[in-house]
Amino acid sequence: MGQFYDEIPETHIAWIKKQEMFFVATAPLSADGHVNVSPKGVRDSFHVESRSRVWYEDLSGSGIETISHLKENKRITIMFCALEGAARILRIWGTGRVFEFGTPEYEELIPSEKRMTGSRAAIVVDVHKVGTSCGYAVPIYTFKSHRSALLTWSEKMEKLDEDFAADPTACPHGPEALPVSPTSPGSAPYSAFFSFSSRSISDPSEHAGATTRAYAKRSMKWWWAGWNLRSIDGLPGLDTAHVVDAVPRMGEEAKRGLKAQGAAPEPPSDGTVVILGNRVPRAGRWEAALGRLTPASGEEAVRLVLACSLGIAIAAICVGVVGMRTC
Repeated sequence: MGQFYDEIPETHIAWIKKQEMFFVATAPLSADGHVNVSPKGVRDSFHVESRSRVWYEDLSGSGIETISHLKENKRITIMFCALEGAARILRIWGTGRVFEFGTPEYEELIPSEKRMTGSRAAIVVDVHKVGTSCGYAVPIYTFKSHRSALLTWSEKMEKLDEDFAADPTACPHGPEALPVSPTSPGSAPYSAFFSFSSRSISDPSEHAGATTRAYAKRSMKWWWAGWNLRSIDGLPGLDTAHVVDAVPRMGEEAKRGLKAQGAAPEPPSDGTVVILGNRVPRAGRWEAALGRLTPASGEEAVRLVLACSLGIAIAAICVGVVGMRTC
């Protein structure tokens, strides 16, 4: 039977901190707006400040739904569920505030040495109710590793921001002027994320006469300005992260923490996955606008070599058989 509390029970805080992932749910006020649920999973990104307040470091992604909804109505639900060990589901209902990268509130919560690459905001939630339930409908999983691909690509993109700040002419993909605020609802829709290579976010018809700012193409701030200014329902997203002078960099303490955690090799993609505008092929090397990564895993590389060798052997046998028949 479910139980409800006005604050996070002291006995549950340690359990929350052990969880490797959580889910965030928000919704716009509009009756036909899109309800959003986002999985979160980078270790050390969630923090329990007190029994009545929690916050998490929001990393860059394709959309800006959570931030947009919070700016409109502040409603948010965070859910943890036990995937290992004894069953439990815990929900935190609260009101959320958004502190974007470069603001004093963000820097107070996330000092530069602790900032994770790709971090665009701190989401602070004031708790007004907590609920627990059994969780026996949730499957049992064994945690293997956090994924590294998003952080790897984010670090590459932020390096372009850093180089551009030091020398605006040092852009391998060139600079691009983008509007600092959206010029029309949905001008950079979520669906465009999946056709990234065929869409130009610098279409003059979209922001003629708008105030613009130059960015290094394929950089993190360029991504924020192009894809994170409005939700799929047209609600405002980021306001300032993409225009502050601060340069996004991963903190040294955060680097050490991630290195200590380690990460399992990334499984091969099915060819439909996109990381911050960079398409991941089905197998082999991850090639995209920012350059190349090593193969997804050593095992995958071995499989590819064996498959090629087997194909060559079969072809040789077929050629031999055909040759014998023609003799």
